[in-house]
Amino acid sequence: MGTVGLPGVSFGGVSRRDGWSAIGRSTYQMGIECHEGIPEDKHRNGCRVSHVQHWLMLPEGVDPSIWMREVVWEAAGDIEKRKDAREGRFFDISWPRELPTDRIEGFVQVIYRGFVEMGLAVQVDWETSPAEDGLANDHIHGLISTRTLSSLGFAKKKWRALDSWFRTDVRHRVADLFSAIAEDCGIEVRFDPASNAAREDALPPEDRLPRRTVRDRAAPGAEIMLAQRERQRALRREHEQVMVEIEALERQAGDLQAEIDAQFEDMSVLTSWQAEGQGAKPLLVEVAMTAFMSAGIAVDERVAVEGVGVAFVVDGTVLIDAGDQILIEGRLQADPARAVHVLARRRGWRDLSLTDSDGMPIPVPPEPAPLLPSVSGMARKRSRIELMGKGNVLRAAREVVQTIRAADPESRGEMLAKVAAWGNRGLERLVAALVSYTAEPNDLSVGIILDMVDRALGQEDDLWRRHVLEQDLEAMTVPGTPLSRPFRPHPRFYDLYPVPPDDGARHAHAGGGEVLQ
Repeated sequence: MGTVGLPGVSFGGVSRRDGWSAIGRSTYQMGIECHEGIPEDKHRNGCRVSHVQHWLMLPEGVDPSIWMREVVWEAAGDIEKRKDAREGRFFDISWPRELPTDRIEGFVQVIYRGFVEMGLAVQVDWETSPAEDGLANDHIHGLISTRTLSSLGFAKKKWRALDSWFRTDVRHRVADLFSAIAEDCGIEVRFDPASNAAREDALPPEDRLPRRTVRDRAAPGAEIMLAQRERQRALRREHEQVMVEIEALERQAGDLQAEIDAQFEDMSVLTSWQAEGQGAKPLLVEVAMTAFMSAGIAVDERVAVEGVGVAFVVDGTVLIDAGDQILIEGRLQADPARAVHVLARRRGWRDLSLTDSDGMPIPVPPEPAPLLPSVSGMARKRSRIELMGKGNVLRAAREVVQTIRAADPESRGEMLAKVAAWGNRGLERLVAALVSYTAEPNDLSVGIILDMVDRALGQEDDLWRRHVLEQDLEAMTVPGTPLSRPFRPHPRFYDLYPVPPDDGARHAHAGGGEVLQ
């Protein structure tokens, strides 16, 4: 449901001090305004303002055949004695384009009828004119007396409760009524009662100009002030267009999310009672990838799904870690089945339950043994040019396999976590293949390593990515890189290369550590 601001709500006094009178305001609402004492039809943006409907609401017991519009407002002016007296109150409301205009009459009865019940006289007029964007600008003018009216005339004292009504929640009343009309019409929109100055996504209100400046462009300074206001309005129109585009993007995002949710409903679900109380957060990507690589499982792709979790593609099967459950789409066998058990084990789940897309329980497949590649016949035949200069890659692969085989579980996890955090997807798949390799490291050949590189790169294979992958593999065997163990110099290193007095960081390794030869 979208949220929009009120198109326009204004209220104030019809005061002699400002050059207004009650009868003059009443005539203005009927579509007539005076220029140099000559009454003329109102025009806005070069077009005549159309007067659509008129309401004169009088308190109970007041005869409308006697108290007609002119009589009411002339009497409202005659009873005032002060030169700066307030002869009435105006209450104008712009009709939102989101709502149908056939609801205006009901809206007028609801919002203005309360003043009549107070004993006040009310005149309401509905006008329409083309706005600056060419669309209809429907608006309502309201004129309210400040004294109660009876068949004998206006009261001697003003009705002060009217001032209290306009001091509290006027915009909230109008916004709530607009929102109720939208809900009744089945329109998904809510109206925000906050003013433009109070809304975070709105621009400051435009400058309020004196009436003389608006009507007479020849007045001193009028041209400059009107040009400034026009720039403000142009900026506001641009801002409104941007907000419309943002709302369209939000609706599009909502539609896409609905499609994603519908697809999730067609997926199988793996969960466990141990998931209760663990929270709904999925595993960190680095943690999950480390677990996969430790098991020798190559992940083809991983994608973060906002609001859901992380999706892993293993041998064509999609696995989504959604925190308290694992969503599955595809065949659950071989590496995908192992991957599911690896994720569950990493989360601490033991008793697993699996349901299909219809919600029916199905047996959980047992964790299969890893498929170990054989050396013989594995490598395809390659030309001498392809094998040339690959000795460093072969030595690096053998050293990585040997290091992983010899490391304890904690050290192995740290090494694989560095690979997962590095961000090279091809390196993750290559290391997973090396982890699953059970033959002796010296039995690895250049052809076998190149086959592993081919599968790790997949469709992303090109000379640059292949070079980067081989360089990252070699970096895993060079101490001091982000992919390898820290650099620990030979104990006699500092005998040959003295440490500067201000360099205390190197002294941390001077007491011993791993000896590199």
